[in-house]
Amino acid sequence: MKNKIKIAILVLFLIAPFVCSAQENQSKDVQPLKEAFIKYKQVGWQTYEFDVLTNLPETNGLTYEWLVNNAETFHTSKLRYFFPMGKQVVRVKVMDQYGNSRSDTMELEILFWSLKNNWFWWAVYLVVILMIFYYWAAKIIYLFNRRRVSREARYFLDLLDEHGWVERIIQLRNQKNKKSRKQKTRKQYKG
Repeated sequence: MKNKIKIAILVLFLIAPFVCSAQENQSKDVQPLKEAFIKYKQVGWQTYEFDVLTNLPETNGLTYEWLVNNAETFHTSKLRYFFPMGKQVVRVKVMDQYGNSRSDTMELEILFWSLKNNWFWWAVYLVVILMIFYYWAAKIIYLFNRRRVSREARYFLDLLDEHGWVERIIQLRNQKNKKSRKQKTRKQYKG
């Protein structure tokens, strides 16, 4: 009987630490949901990707409910959404397996004047092209009417064309016109 008591005590001392540590590990693994925050990334002009940052890993049985503009609901951990222009509201509610829930809300404003808007860049490109055409048209008109333009305007327009490209084009055209005039006058004298 003494041997049985000694064996029982020995088994108790050998098994007890493992049982206690297993119970401690289980109590440490069970954490309640304490915080949830929306993280977003702009993919395109009106397209955004949303994710949730929580104190628990995604594999912990979390459920997600996204509400976009108080109209559309999605049940997924990540969300990719195309917004119309204007103010937008995105809300997420995260719930863990024990019924604890946290939510976060964010507002976005989708504007035309965004660097990710392709239409904006096309408008900028068009303005630059129109400015270049306007410059060349103004320079050509100036060169044809050089005598009628004030000295200040001549000085300014000469600064814009420091290489003299427009002036060379006009000179070539004038030379061709002079040659054609000479040929016409020769024909008139001959005939």
